[in-house]
Amino acid sequence: MVSDVENFKILHVMNISGYATADQIRSFFKIAGRIDDFVVYPRLSTSEDNPKMAFIKYEKRKSLETAQHLTNTVFLDKALCCVPFPFPDIPKEEDAINNSGPAVIEMLYTIDPDMEALGLPSYPPLPANTELDVVEEIRRTIYISNIPLDIDGQEVVEFFNDAFGEVMYFRMCQINGTDKCNYGYLEFSNQISVPIALQNSGIEFKGNPLRITHSRVRIVKPQKKTNEQVLEEIKEASKNQSDKDETAAISVLVKRPRSRSIERRESKRSPVKEKRRRSRSREKRRRSRSTSKDYKERKRRERSKSRERRRRSRSRDKKGRKRSRSRDRHR
Repeated sequence: MVSDVENFKILHVMNISGYATADQIRSFFKIAGRIDDFVVYPRLSTSEDNPKMAFIKYEKRKSLETAQHLTNTVFLDKALCCVPFPFPDIPKEEDAINNSGPAVIEMLYTIDPDMEALGLPSYPPLPANTELDVVEEIRRTIYISNIPLDIDGQEVVEFFNDAFGEVMYFRMCQINGTDKCNYGYLEFSNQISVPIALQNSGIEFKGNPLRITHSRVRIVKPQKKTNEQVLEEIKEASKNQSDKDETAAISVLVKRPRSRSIERRESKRSPVKEKRRRSRSREKRRRSRSTSKDYKERKRRERSKSRERRRRSRSRDKKGRKRSRSRDRHR
């Protein structure tokens, strides 16, 4: 059963030099990404003049998309042909060599006489089960390499929009952090802009000559939400809010409300202020005790003075009475 195009992760590489070893082939293609599985057919080569083929299963779909653009790259003494393999498993050697698998013979080709007249490369073949709307997007898309690292994507869009035609989408990528340049996929609004851009492959942009070729993949765009999905999200949000309100109401009933003034005072009290408040309280108590001692001491002194005055007063009274009696006697 043919798998969905978006899930293809196997690259079928043909026309590999008979002199290439399995280690050389693997090292060459792993620059596009991590490899899960890898085989080279025929396993036992009888002559270096016979070309080989390889099936490379990548860990990520993005790595396959990158590796496809190694088509026409000269590897040792032959130009490679790289196409996606539209099945989840690598085929057996006998099926692959005898071309009995549909991956080799069932491909979709787009013939454009204008491309041939201009001497431009033809559109690359696509898996036969590719949907027509996807084919249309791919045919409007070009692959751009050697983009300067310090360039913003919007600058690329403006450059191609002014030079070749209206741009619909652009996605800039980088294979790894050590790359000296970026690459990207650019989709035009009209397919007639593609041959114009291909004719200008090598055009200089910010000091770098751009390499422009056909794209073998489309730009994956964010999916638009349907009305049903939007309504479902609104219902879910309303339900969550309702649950929160019910939880808050239950919490209010269970928890005894506190005075707002007390809460404000407690919230305003910081550890430092609390220490100062306690310190002032202790100081007031000390002052109060000190004042009380002084007061008692004054009272004690006053009582002592009062007793002294009373003694003196009694003494004067006694002396006065004695004098009075002595006078009476003399009379």
